[in-house]
Order: sequence, then C-alpha cells, then structure tokens
Amino acid sequence: MAHLFRGGRILVESSRDITALLIDRGRIAWFGSDEEVGGLSLSGATITDLDGALVTSGFVDAHVHATSTGLTMLGLDLSGTRSAADLLDAVARESVSHPNSLILGHGWDESGWPDRRLPTAEELSRASSNARVYLTRVDAHSALVSSVLIDGIAVSRGLLGFSDSGWVTQEAHHLLREHALGALSSTDIARAQKAFLDRAMECGIVGVHEMAGPVISSESDCRALIAASRSRPSPLVTAYWGQLALTGGIDIARSIGARGCGGDLFVDGSLGSHTACMHQSYLDAPEMRGREFIDHESLAEHVRLCVVADTPTGFHAIGDAATEAVVMAYSKAASVHGDERVIAQRHRIEHAEALSDADIHQCARLGVIASMQPVFDSRWGGQGGMYSERLGWDRAERLNAFGDLHRRGVMVAFGSDSPVTPLDPWGAVHAAMNHHSPAQRITFWNAMDAHTRAGWHAVGVDDAGQLTVGSAAHVAIWAMPTPDAIPDPGATALRTIVGGECVFDSGQLQDCP
Repeated sequence: MAHLFRGGRILVESSRDITALLIDRGRIAWFGSDEEVGGLSLSGATITDLDGALVTSGFVDAHVHATSTGLTMLGLDLSGTRSAADLLDAVARESVSHPNSLILGHGWDESGWPDRRLPTAEELSRASSNARVYLTRVDAHSALVSSVLIDGIAVSRGLLGFSDSGWVTQEAHHLLREHALGALSSTDIARAQKAFLDRAMECGIVGVHEMAGPVISSESDCRALIAASRSRPSPLVTAYWGQLALTGGIDIARSIGARGCGGDLFVDGSLGSHTACMHQSYLDAPEMRGREFIDHESLAEHVRLCVVADTPTGFHAIGDAATEAVVMAYSKAASVHGDERVIAQRHRIEHAEALSDADIHQCARLGVIASMQPVFDSRWGGQGGMYSERLGWDRAERLNAFGDLHRRGVMVAFGSDSPVTPLDPWGAVHAAMNHHSPAQRITFWNAMDAHTRAGWHAVGVDDAGQLTVGSAAHVAIWAMPTPDAIPDPGATALRTIVGGECVFDSGQLQDCP
C-alpha cells in the first residue's frame, strides 16, 4: 500500500523545498512539494501529516555487538563510575539484587578517574560475596575479573595478558570472556538481543553490521540474532564472522549466513588498554608498543583465500603498525588477483584510527572501506584526552582523520562499536562535524552520507541510503524544534521505516486513510 508523508521537511541535498514523500511497494516512489501532491494518484494510500517533522534516510550502524549492548542495557552499566570505590559499590549493589549470579558489567574508564587505581580481583570477590565477576573496560579490550572467576579457569594464569591484579588483556582476557559469556542462557541472549534491536529502531537505525566471531561472541549467538531480526520488526542485520580462513572461517561464515569472513578479526587491541600495535612506544608506557595478534604471513594468506573465494574480509586494526600490515595484505592480493577484483569485494578496516598517508592512498585505490566511530574522537580526542595521554599530542591529533579520508576518496562508514559508545547516530554526525582538529571535520552532508549510504555500500547494497526515487524506503522521521535545525545527539525517532514497513512508532504522528 502506498503511503504519503506531507507537511514536513524531506532531507534532500539538492533542494530545501521538498515537503512531501511517497513510498510505494517498499520503494521511494516520488518526492516534491505539498502543492504538487494534488497531481498524484493516491487512491487507497495512507496519508500522514508530518507537522513540520524532518524525514531522513534511516541510519546504518556499521559496527555493533548486539548481545553485549543488550546485556549492558539490561545489566550493570559502569560508565558513570568515577573511582575504584564507585565501581566496587556498583558491584556490591548488583550482588545484593542478584545473589549468587554471574555479574557482568561494562563501561568503566579509569582514564577519567582522579585516582587511576583499579580494584583488585580480591576486592571484586569480596564486594560480590564471592561471585564470578567480569567487567569490561569501555573499549572492551580488557576487563576486571574477580579471583573467583580466575580460579574457575586456572589455565588463564599462564596466558599472555594475565595479571594477578585482576586486570586482564589479550589472550587471558579472551579466554575469561569466553568463559563468562558462555554461562549465559539462550533466554538471557534473546532478552539482550531484543533490547538491542528495540533501541536501534528507536534511534532511527534501519541497518546494523554485527561484528561476530569466536572470540567475541559465538556461532549460536550470531545465528540467534539473524533469526530474531527476521522474525519480528527489526533493523536489517548483516553479520560478519571474525575468524581466519586458515582455521575454517569461510565455511563457518557461510553456514551462519554472514556476509564476510572478518569484521572484528583482531589484528591488535585498543589504545585505552595499551594493546593497539604502534610503530613507536606509548608515551605513558614507554616499554609498550602493543602487539599484532596475527602475523603478516597469516594476514596475507587469509586475504588471498577470501579473495579467491569471493568473500569480503574485514580486520579490527587501530594502531598504525596494525593498519599498515592490513593494507599491505590487501595490496599483495591486488598485485596477484588485480585491483578490480579486490575493489569489487568491498573489504574493510574496522576503526582505522591511525592510517598513514600512504595507507589512505592504498585504501582509496583498492576500495577498502574505513568503518569508523566518530564518537571516539569526541570522547577521547583533543588536548588532555586519553589519546594524547597515550601517544602525545603530535600523534594523537592525526587520529580519526575523517577529513583526509574524504578528500582522498576513501569510503567511510560510520558506526558506534556499541556498547563501546552508545547507539546514537546523531551523536556521531555531530562528532564528525566537530572533530577536535578543524582539518578533519567534515560537512553535515558528508557525515550523513557516511552514516547512511556508505553503510549500505559496505555490504554490497547500492540502491539504499538516499532519498531518491527508486531507492529502498529505509526512512526515519524526527521532531524538529526549529525548521532549519538538525536533531541533537541522543534524539529518538518519531517513526522508523524499513523497506516501507513501520518498525518503530512513537505514537506522535497520526495516519489517515
């Protein structure tokens, strides 16, 4: 059935005078002015008076972790803690509310605490009345764990990244995370995924890219998310499976229904946890440069196997040394199989925070997509921020170079890395327009394109993400305080439409036949 929206502002770059939009059979069929509506054949159409509301393309979040986000929404959110004592108090309250249960929490960030001291494994055990406790740092690349959790999987003590203090990174963190999340029931996972999907729709998000894998989730978790998204009104979910082709990743990705063999395939860690792989040492930890989790030969072989299998790849790479290694692997594949074949497959780098000029050039040449999170800069960039603390200002000011990437022709797709930062597309748009470095700021229209059309392009869809006739009708509608404003960070949609069907409705817009 056709649906006409009129009396609003339709966000079309070519004109400020578009006030009406017609959707028919899942596609945008027409747009124009209210005065032109009389010339349309609208027999049987539903009509909605927008009352000045803004209509935009729906957003695509190009990097999410659905279950982890839902667990954070439903469980212990530690983003507001300001000290070790705060964190321990939060754990103690959770223990009282859910006695004898596994305690999962996320979001602590000691870089903003006046006292950087972290609680110990023993303190966590005492605060939780001897429960298993697993609390991820805001970047999700390290965690605080209780001694009870450690004792339950003692082999973790011999792994890289283990510390008796209870702050674990790298292989020790991966094993303890797998153990903690493995204790969740299918009901727990379903509740978390529903909370995530509901919130995404409220945020005007019409598509998400789920970064799944054996280290950060599970095959069953990914299958459940895809099934959930198909069984109810939902954003469209595209999954990536982060496992090396050398260990069967391609076959598993295909069996799950994932688009690519990669995504959050970890080449390194994070800047906050000192595990992003850098060419030079960290300023605040001169003995550390991070490390690469995948050697160069394995990187190149993974890309080769995926290119031959016509399977898109993706890598989590943050540090300059890690991103350079990934770009070298793509360049090597292109030298053997041809640039056009690599370009057509739409490979990607997740985060891509520290690309050199040479790497940017190669990404532009080979069509490698930079999947980036603008809120990282607003949260940790700038003078005195975590980035400058870790790297020094000269290196930190060149991170998240949206402006350079845009000028050099690299496709940038925006996302949140939720739960690392919240589902908040308008927050990302504002952050990209207001990068701490004026040279890296991009325009409103470029930011919108990165959070809409680019996300579809990254997953091989070229007829969505713009309000043009014939495009898929993935649309969001927003309240407007003034006609020329754009929504503030944290805005909730009035209505979210996927493929012409309403998947979220605030109840504030009225339809009439």
